[in-house]
Amino acid sequence: MPRDYVVGMARAAMVFFAAVIAIHALRYYGALGNIWFDIDPKLKAVIRHAPVQALTHMLIAPIALFVGPFQFYPRLRARAPRIHRWLGRIYVAACLIAGMGALATAPNASGGPVAGLGFGILAVCWIITTFAAWQAAVQRDFDRHRLLMRYSYAMTFAAVTLRLQIPIGLALGGASYSAISPYLSYTSWIPNVTLVALYSAFERRRRPRAVPAE
Repeated sequence: MPRDYVVGMARAAMVFFAAVIAIHALRYYGALGNIWFDIDPKLKAVIRHAPVQALTHMLIAPIALFVGPFQFYPRLRARAPRIHRWLGRIYVAACLIAGMGALATAPNASGGPVAGLGFGILAVCWIITTFAAWQAAVQRDFDRHRLLMRYSYAMTFAAVTLRLQIPIGLALGGASYSAISPYLSYTSWIPNVTLVALYSAFERRRRPRAVPAE
């Protein structure tokens, strides 16, 4: 199977799942009007305990999730660089704001301190990586920028992998989201980051080596 076809299908799947989860996250807007549609009771308690912190993350992070995939389309970067830059700014701002909200909410995680630690580590890595990616773009170090953005979106995409893993956790005997979140707080993002590292290493090996000048 041609590599370009596989990459294209992976990008399409990424866009699809990101859009579905971002739209699903709109239910958190109901919390602003005391409407708690399809929200785990313990997660509801977290929002009530730290509403600003929790809702800052829950309402802003879906913007980064939805916008992010379009930054990985080379044709968009080439044909509409201004759109690419503005979407990048929106993405970075959303990640930094949502990341700070996540970090502030982590100590109150519904799954307890183990889950709080996992989500807290994710938030710190997410903020630092995204800021470093933006800084690399400003410095016009685009190879580093693209690599760091991959890692950044791998962490953003944890919102998708977490939700895909919830049915598995429940099927394996988990009583609720809160009960399995100590596991999800790590399994939702570490595999994503690992996959990016492996793909990037494979990509570097495929690049033709420069022939030294005689």
